[in-house]
Amino acid sequence: MEAFFRHRLATRLARRLRAEGRPLPLPALGEALGLRGPVEPVVRPLLDGRFRLGEEVGLWEWHYPFPYSGEAVVVLDLETTGLSPGLNEVIEVGLVRLEQGERRSFQSLVRPSRPPSPFIERLTGIRAWELEEAPSLEEVLEKAYPLLRGATLVIQNASFDLGFLRPALEGMGYSLENPVVDTLRLAKRAMPGLRRYGLDALSQVLELPPREAHRALGDVERTLAVAYEVYYMLTSGIPRPLVDLGR
Repeated sequence: MEAFFRHRLATRLARRLRAEGRPLPLPALGEALGLRGPVEPVVRPLLDGRFRLGEEVGLWEWHYPFPYSGEAVVVLDLETTGLSPGLNEVIEVGLVRLEQGERRSFQSLVRPSRPPSPFIERLTGIRAWELEEAPSLEEVLEKAYPLLRGATLVIQNASFDLGFLRPALEGMGYSLENPVVDTLRLAKRAMPGLRRYGLDALSQVLELPPREAHRALGDVERTLAVAYEVYYMLTSGIPRPLVDLGR
């Protein structure tokens, strides 16, 4: 079975269990996939680290939290005018901080020195006129930086965002020494064999609910959902800080 469909079917089983809110026997999971006849040879190979196996099948997420108890996590995304930190600029910052069951969100447009290209406007839905009165990147980061303190940063394709974020903070006299977990790398470990590991591709295989793609908070929510799924795939019933998985 192709990896894409195998991981997608596993996610459908996890979603069925979440909807039920209780463990189910294998035949019931087979019904969720529309199977007839013997289901064990089909269903059991789909059960990845998210599933708690016993007489019935449950989910490990019912037994320990994400993120790990005591760990602060910040999921972060930047929207930019292009791919090069030396030539392009940040036009939106979004993040969500999770800690001890509390959730704090931050989002702001950022005023660049030059308007974004028509392509970037189409890609992000951010119009040049919206940015004219937006705060500068320095003003935005002054507000966002306190939310990063003491947290593990969770970023999809982290090297891209950090290529913009680190120099900007250093120019303000701040350092960014937070541990970083890249969901792209975690997804490769948790779901080997996929052809693509971009956020759009991972959203498809995990059948994530629609979000506003290529906007900072929309991509933060998708990255958070990916991190949640792969965390349980990789911990397989043994609670660990997310930062440990990124090493």
